[in-house]
Amino acid sequence: MTTAVSSYESLGLASASQRVKKNEIGQDDFLKLMTTQLQAQDPFKPMDSSQFLGQIAQFSQVSGLQALNTSFENLASSLSDNQTLQGASLVGREVLAASDRVTVAADGGAEGAIVVPQAGWLTLELVDASGQTVRQLDLGKQAAGVSDFSWDGLDANGAHVAAGNYSLRASLRGDDGSNIATSTYVSGLVRGVAPSSSGLQLDVTGLGSLSLSQVARIQ
Repeated sequence: MTTAVSSYESLGLASASQRVKKNEIGQDDFLKLMTTQLQAQDPFKPMDSSQFLGQIAQFSQVSGLQALNTSFENLASSLSDNQTLQGASLVGREVLAASDRVTVAADGGAEGAIVVPQAGWLTLELVDASGQTVRQLDLGKQAAGVSDFSWDGLDANGAHVAAGNYSLRASLRGDDGSNIATSTYVSGLVRGVAPSSSGLQLDVTGLGSLSLSQVARIQ
């Protein structure tokens, strides 16, 4: 048994009890195996030179790809760090994002905007979790474009609504009495930023966690 171990070690290899599992072969391992292969070949039947060169070329290609992957990983990490640093400048800024709901604090309200596809009479309903309309805002006749709104957090009786989630239901009535579809946006303050696998995430008051791509406007 001692002779066998010595023989393994003379080839630069370890015994079965000494081997360490690896997921991939490195450059040093490849060169060691290549040297061992040359030392062990039959001098009367030497290795085919084309086969030898093919092995070297194959390893060079794999080594090049590994180096390229490492470069891309470093670049991706650098870009992610740079994006996070840039995103930090958004902390304390107001952003506008598409949303049909908003989280209201105990003494807060909500601000945002409504897309008006064509001229008409615009109204906005604030609906609680039970489906009850707590307040309706009559925003009057609006031209096509974007109409801002502001809700003070009060219900129809002038009392402040309970803290929680509220839905936004905007409706636009055209001159011919038809109902026209609209989209609502909510404004919130960026409290923090954090990197993630899907990109930069913003912590926004009233909206929670948003990706940077969801932001429609920085105010």
